[in-house]
Amino acid sequence: MINFIVCGLEDILIRKGVREIEDDTIDMIAQLLENNVRFAVATGLNYDSVKPLFGKVQNAIIYICNDGGTIIYEDKVISKTDIDRLVCMDVIAEMEKEPFVNDIRLVFSTEREAVVSDDNQEIMNALKEAGITARTVENLRTVYGDVTKITLWSRKGFDEKTYEYIYTKWAGKVNVDISNPNQAFITGPYVTKGTAIALVQHVFDISEEDTVVFGAGYSDISMFEHGVYNYAMQWADTQVKHAAKHIAENVNTILEDVMRM
Repeated sequence: MINFIVCGLEDILIRKGVREIEDDTIDMIAQLLENNVRFAVATGLNYDSVKPLFGKVQNAIIYICNDGGTIIYEDKVISKTDIDRLVCMDVIAEMEKEPFVNDIRLVFSTEREAVVSDDNQEIMNALKEAGITARTVENLRTVYGDVTKITLWSRKGFDEKTYEYIYTKWAGKVNVDISNPNQAFITGPYVTKGTAIALVQHVFDISEEDTVVFGAGYSDISMFEHGVYNYAMQWADTQVKHAAKHIAENVNTILEDVMRM
């Protein structure tokens, strides 16, 4: 019997240019929760930016944030995997060198917030358009608290050579992955959305056979192996769709099926 639903956020519950979740979807999540079906959102964004989107159910769902680096439930951190401080400093130093200094901008994510340097106006504007309020600091080296995700934001986009260099430099110490052609990210060792789902399943004694997963982005692929019922959205890239068992046109339709079951 299905008792756990994990849904990606970007390009699934919210679409580009729309920073709210449909009321019908919120209502269905509320009904599922009333029937003892747990609901988790899995996102690359930070907790403070995501929680308000869920309105009346925001205090009842599980938040897998920072691409798996932080898991929060009932406003309490139930898991976080930080990036070694020396790696954080090394990333900053490397991105201050040529050719990166004129192209790549950094966003540090802690347990709950996003942090950028105060001279990084371009990224500030991009985050604002995405509905994210970031805190600014004079220098990212002074960020206090555990960093659970570093986003590398490229103006021109990551070509194969640049991504391979970044991957090779840090992959032995952390997880390095790509969100889209303009964003790569670093999380703690072995951290993915998939491993975060596995941890939640362990904490709440949930099986993969009772789990439904929805994904749309490259970082969602790791989630599919942790839910027997896994769906890629119809508009996802081919690689994402090939990784899933099923294709979905609309999350609400599947949620309705779950409620009927």
